[in-house]
Amino acid sequence: MSQHPSVCPLDCPDRCSLDVSVEDGRVVKIGGSRRHPWTDGYICAKVRDFGKRVHGRERVLAPTVRTPAGWRETSWDEAMGLVADRLRATMAAEGPEAVLPVWYAGSNGWLTGGGFDIRLWNQLGVSRCERTLCATNAGAGVRMAYGTMASASPTEVEHAQMVLLWGMNPNASGIHLVPLLRRVQARGGKLAVVDPRRIPLAEGADLHLAVMPGADVPVALALAHVAFAEGLADELWLEAHAEGWESYREEVRRWTPRRAAAEAGVSAADIERLARMYAESAPALVRPGWGLERTRNGSDAVRAVLYLPAVFGKFGPRGGGYVMSTSSGYRVDPTRWQGTSQARSINLSQLGRELETRTDPPIRALWVYNCNPVATVPDQGRVVEQLSRGDRFVVVHEQVWTDTCEYADVVLPATTFLEHHELSRSYSGYVVQWSEPVVAPVGQARSNHEVLRDLGRRLGVDEPRDELAMAAEIVRHIPNVSSFDELREKRAIAVPEPLQFQTTFPEGGKVRFTPLPRHRPPPSEADLPLVVVSPATPAAISSTMYESERAAHVGANPNDLAIREIKDGQIVRLVNPWGEVIAPVRADATLRPGVVMLPKGLWRRATRNGWTSNVLIPDHVDEYGRGACYNDARVEMEAVATLPS
Repeated sequence: MSQHPSVCPLDCPDRCSLDVSVEDGRVVKIGGSRRHPWTDGYICAKVRDFGKRVHGRERVLAPTVRTPAGWRETSWDEAMGLVADRLRATMAAEGPEAVLPVWYAGSNGWLTGGGFDIRLWNQLGVSRCERTLCATNAGAGVRMAYGTMASASPTEVEHAQMVLLWGMNPNASGIHLVPLLRRVQARGGKLAVVDPRRIPLAEGADLHLAVMPGADVPVALALAHVAFAEGLADELWLEAHAEGWESYREEVRRWTPRRAAAEAGVSAADIERLARMYAESAPALVRPGWGLERTRNGSDAVRAVLYLPAVFGKFGPRGGGYVMSTSSGYRVDPTRWQGTSQARSINLSQLGRELETRTDPPIRALWVYNCNPVATVPDQGRVVEQLSRGDRFVVVHEQVWTDTCEYADVVLPATTFLEHHELSRSYSGYVVQWSEPVVAPVGQARSNHEVLRDLGRRLGVDEPRDELAMAAEIVRHIPNVSSFDELREKRAIAVPEPLQFQTTFPEGGKVRFTPLPRHRPPPSEADLPLVVVSPATPAAISSTMYESERAAHVGANPNDLAIREIKDGQIVRLVNPWGEVIAPVRADATLRPGVVMLPKGLWRRATRNGWTSNVLIPDHVDEYGRGACYNDARVEMEAVATLPS
């Protein structure tokens, strides 16, 4: 048995360094290493079991094409010839924008999601995929308030005397934050949690506000209301470092704790207590997650929360300010190796609508990779309907046979991160990492880079660089990494961690408080009594790893079950105008009343009627980030007497 270094690129901010044990060409054990100091030698259970995916029954082992008689395995040459011919004919007939790459990169590094792939799409001039399923609303909120000022590193928690955790569950995603938060409390510091669920860290927190989804703006504005009303705001700091804050101060006067409490379903006294706790703690750090961005108020919610360090004067010392995604702190411009394109963009959060309504030209062909849109995109019913049409050519390059593969014309086998080279960066921390294959590709699997080089050659775009040469080109554009050879040798290189309002600042040095954050009313189905949330869980962060989940449960507060005379374990229907989900229900006292839960990323096989939470989710998007609003789904829940056939 041999041991090999690797890096986990799955959609988690930590990006753990790994030690992988291999025997007879198979992955037999995956553990954490200390090459990435944030990993500290341990990893989560879902990555520890990733070998089951690498060698599992669900793997796509060979190129497969759809025929009138059913699926047929074929050679790479035949499959790629067919694909290239169809794409070439589509572009010739209706223009390059009739082709759409559908992709994501949450569980990929720069080589497999943002390397040669984007350079090829830009050179071909095909439609651009606007990847808005996650983080775009939060990103818009951050930029509106602080421009390109970099996030503090999560290591700043070591210096904090209070941490305000808002809409994030590190036990499911970003587990290495948990011991730091425990250490804050052990030395007498404070921990406050704002989340509709009583997440594990809320159990021992000093305060937990169980807000209704979508009501984060009122609560954040009410905290600022208390600050200004009680003389807790640092108006001298605001005068020196902010613009538009006087208008913001007038706005928050309208948001009393009592008014915000009525909107959010929490106690006004707890809002006041949280404001005073935050004011009295120094230094204090705010750590929002991505839960609060997943509504129509998403970017405004993120802005409203991130204004708190400015209002309360928490910037400057170690352990103060805020932690969000650290991606922008690397100061990397991907257009340096990707190039640019003037082609139209297609919003992935509205994929079903875009496929149905675009006529300039219509989308005739899709190349899907790093993504399982049937399981992840809102308005699932329309996505499935549009992918089922016979006049659209669909290619899926995938590791395992996902729900989306069922609607493909050609399915191509893809490598996992343990079978190809990868260049990764943490987005909760400041470390660049390099990994190499630890096992040979399973079956006939090929990496994104290899397959798209082949496609490019067939379409007249030659790419002479292999994965190593492509990685070397990217590394040249990463500040603070001296050479690709150094990265290959060390495997992990930490880059300098910025200190907010010491070494990193907003453009012009000013926090921007305009336009003022708004709390928009609920969507049109507001008369329905329950809000669906679809968070990450310890089992999976996205649809990756859910191929083994075949028995999903709806989580519901016991009071909501009692009102409807539904028993724990009974089969229920969640229903709204967009669709319905049928599954067993599980009483879950960690959920506040009025909120039901289905994990995000579930495959269709996991429910009794083959639909997941996304069939209930409308495809409207946030005003500024244009991202998905998963937590805006409102439903009714009822017992099911007869299961669908």
